[in-house]
Amino acid sequence: MSSESGLVEPKKRRTRIDPSMRRKAIIEATMQCITRYGHSGSTLERICAQAGVSIGLIGHHFSSKEELMLSTYQELTDQLREETRKYLEVQGGSPDDRLLAIIRSSFRGQIFNEFILTTWLGFWGAAVSSDELRALNKKLYADYRKELEAVFKAIGKQNGTQIDAKSAALTITALLDGFWLEWALDHKAFSAKKAEKCCITTAHMFVNCAAPV
Repeated sequence: MSSESGLVEPKKRRTRIDPSMRRKAIIEATMQCITRYGHSGSTLERICAQAGVSIGLIGHHFSSKEELMLSTYQELTDQLREETRKYLEVQGGSPDDRLLAIIRSSFRGQIFNEFILTTWLGFWGAAVSSDELRALNKKLYADYRKELEAVFKAIGKQNGTQIDAKSAALTITALLDGFWLEWALDHKAFSAKKAEKCCITTAHMFVNCAAPV
């Protein structure tokens, strides 16, 4: 008998995944389930199967399904803000640059795609019946409008005009949501470039129609 026949293969070591990476993978799996099954159909069992983890591991990172959903919704908003930040780094830092960055980043491929927008739709629908999601949605949108409002005010100060910043922020936010919703339902209705141009044109109307201080 050959001496090699008695050799025992060493056990393969399990690769330990960083907790933050595991958490991110679970959130990504949750998004994938929402696009496929909707919010109500995204059970923990389905999310576990998609992520390739046990329910116990999900429980290690999230205290409940509700916390997981809230974290996933927050992640969507963080992705949008990160795209705005990256776009602004390239374009510059003036108030006008920031306004364009906010609008244009909303129509870039990292955000303006079927997967992300369908996930947003799932959360919008769920917010109707979930107090926790509705409260988070209210806060996220209030923060977003406040950021836009601050940008319009800065542009007005720069130009020596009085822009109706609150109305401008409300209008642009509603336009972005409207384009996202319609495109998610019909990809051929318009291009991302066309939607972007419409939003920028509307924003410039508020800027150009503002009265001198």
